[in-house]
Amino acid sequence: MHFSIDRKYFYDKLSIVSRAISVFSPLPALSGICIDLKDDSMTLTGSDSNISIRTVIVPGELNNLDIEEEGSIIIDSKYLLEIVRKLDCKNIEIEVIDYSLVRISSDNGQFNLNGIRSNEYPDIDFTQPNHHFVLKATDLKSIVSQTAFACSDKDQRPVLMGVNFNSQGNMLYCSGTDSYRLARKTIELGSSQDFNITIPSKSLTEVVRSVSDDDTIDIFADSKKAQFVFDKTIIQTRLIDGTFPDVQRIIPTSCVSKMLVDSYEIAGTIDRTNFIRNDKVHLIKLECTPQETHVKTYSSEIGNSDEVLTKCEYEGEEISLTCNGTYMLDAIKALGCEKVLIEFSGFMKPIKVSNPEDASVLMILVPIRSYD
Repeated sequence: MHFSIDRKYFYDKLSIVSRAISVFSPLPALSGICIDLKDDSMTLTGSDSNISIRTVIVPGELNNLDIEEEGSIIIDSKYLLEIVRKLDCKNIEIEVIDYSLVRISSDNGQFNLNGIRSNEYPDIDFTQPNHHFVLKATDLKSIVSQTAFACSDKDQRPVLMGVNFNSQGNMLYCSGTDSYRLARKTIELGSSQDFNITIPSKSLTEVVRSVSDDDTIDIFADSKKAQFVFDKTIIQTRLIDGTFPDVQRIIPTSCVSKMLVDSYEIAGTIDRTNFIRNDKVHLIKLECTPQETHVKTYSSEIGNSDEVLTKCEYEGEEISLTCNGTYMLDAIKALGCEKVLIEFSGFMKPIKVSNPEDASVLMILVPIRSYD
């Protein structure tokens, strides 16, 4: 195997593929990037068995790829990325000598790395699943940024560690929950679909890190895996088994009172009290009346706070509720709007947080019973 390529272009592609590689892989071959060189293209593959990424590079003006000899090799991703990133040259040359010894050359010198023969790399099935739909990269980034934060990071219930994609007709409902909060984003698809899958939030994060805003992503899915295809790159992930909870039933259909508040003011108020915690949990108490709204915190060990929201419009019956301040702050940040609409459906009933100008996204928080 022998080729030369533009260093920066090669590094960008290696960076995408390396996102699938785990440093804790028990299989040595999966700690590396598999480079497969044909006479008309180069294929880079990285995997940790749960998520796999494959990208194809064909010779062109942007990459200056010059293929001199076919072949394949596995190179440790950490060392390969480090060398390619730090070399000070325009083009680099990579050649396999003596079966598994890899020589990486630049204008000023060379590195010799021990590689692994490609036949030790596991066979990864990249066949396309049957369900297919298309999303703009900006839409997928919105879905992930507005839902993945609410997913659980504990593996007691694995199905809650992913974002649920539930298609009904031409509407796609994307939901993330850890059973204490819910984030849902709704997207209109170009065609009617019928599927219900849960994709690991970590996999979705790697996808959005790899795409550009102007990309269009082809998404293929079945009951076992999902593929995201863009710019000659395939990101494939296993799906999470199990039945995702029916989150529709916890979304309030009516409210007894609501509050329109400046998002910057309430976010700042909550953030300022972040250090006042009870058993490492940041609890805030909302005391709402048509006259004024108080945000209170209390800790017997640390102290307390009491602030009044000045840029707030409240209507409905008086209410007093305690909720997780961190969850409320996460929801407000994910909405990313100037004003936030908070709707109360009753005492100890779910709180709905939304953008009054965007009905496609909503957040639900479960109140916490307090005894102060």
